[in-house]
Amino acid sequence: MKALLKTFILFVTPIAIGMISCGNETKTEKQAVTNTDTIPKKDTVDGFVETAATFVPCANDSMKELAMIISGKNYEGAKVLPKFFASADFKVFAENFDKKWNSYDTSRIKRLVEFREKELVPNVGTTKKLFYPFSGPDILYGYTFFPEADEYVMLGLEPVGTLPIYDVKSQSPDSMDAYYKMVNSSLLAILKYSFFRTKAMKTDLKNQELDGTLHLLFLFLTRTGNTICSAKPLYIDTTGSLQYVASFPKLQGKKCLNKGIEIVFNSPDNKTKKLYYFSLNIADGAVKSNKGMLAYLKNLGEVNTYLKGASYLMHETYFSVIRDAILEHSQHVIQDDSGIAFKYFEKNGSWNYKFYGTYTRPIPMFSYAYQKDLDSIYKAQGSKPIGFGIGYNFKDKNSNFMIATKTK
Repeated sequence: MKALLKTFILFVTPIAIGMISCGNETKTEKQAVTNTDTIPKKDTVDGFVETAATFVPCANDSMKELAMIISGKNYEGAKVLPKFFASADFKVFAENFDKKWNSYDTSRIKRLVEFREKELVPNVGTTKKLFYPFSGPDILYGYTFFPEADEYVMLGLEPVGTLPIYDVKSQSPDSMDAYYKMVNSSLLAILKYSFFRTKAMKTDLKNQELDGTLHLLFLFLTRTGNTICSAKPLYIDTTGSLQYVASFPKLQGKKCLNKGIEIVFNSPDNKTKKLYYFSLNIADGAVKSNKGMLAYLKNLGEVNTYLKGASYLMHETYFSVIRDAILEHSQHVIQDDSGIAFKYFEKNGSWNYKFYGTYTRPIPMFSYAYQKDLDSIYKAQGSKPIGFGIGYNFKDKNSNFMIATKTK
């Protein structure tokens, strides 16, 4: 990966990669991406025609090509990194990854989309902001289930990673083979079981080549049809506000409790969206001393929360801060049984529930997390078929899924 990134830096502005803006202009948080081209909307009373701005996607050839190489997607029109697309290592990686992804896309993703249209759309409606704690780099499921969201906020222990700056003159695209192998290795669990294994991620995302979540975030966003515009390193200050950092290496060396990344991307339905990933410990003991994250959670606003493969941590008393924030700010919580224990919903407000799949005892590693009350309500209320495997009981007949909707 270093070889690619060394070449990549030749084609960006003199400021650090992390501060790449949309097109040639730095956009503020509130600036819209439009231009002067317009289309007729309707006639007004006085004869003038009202117009609506045509969507103009933000563009960044360097980021787009970098993300396509990471995700193994061929691109014949490459302007910035053509020699990497032409390399033997990339061609092998792309061919093998295409086969793997196409198999996954036509089997599992197809069923996820069917479930989304049949159950999530009518029961959850439009999600503006998706909150996905304990996510790791899994924007794949977050985006597939909630593609209409304008903003995705993800939390995990895994590091952000870097896009370092190097001298590029002596670098060759043929030195990428180790990186491609690490990408394939890191995706084994999510593509086979539907979740990332925390222990494996500690190794997969902390090595010299693949050093953090940003690589897989780029991959999943690109493979689901999105185009990366910018990637900015940041952290949350003590007031809960976002503070941007000059580069990913500087963020990596910074002493702070919540390092993050902001990715701006264009979706296939012609919208510009944002993804935030924050690397931090959200157990009570850690988060209570993290003033920035406490303030951020307090100001989260209304969200829909998605939880999958959350290790049953919010069943424990020492994950009360994040659990309470979810229950306070969420209009809908969509989860498997590894998320928030059912008893906490019953103690916090009024909720309606829809159940899917079958609730069985957790796998042996988490046998202590069996919920008798959840088992009882599954049997009393009944559930609909889920149609796919998800979570730790990843076989279809053993998987469970719940939509909890706040009523007041």
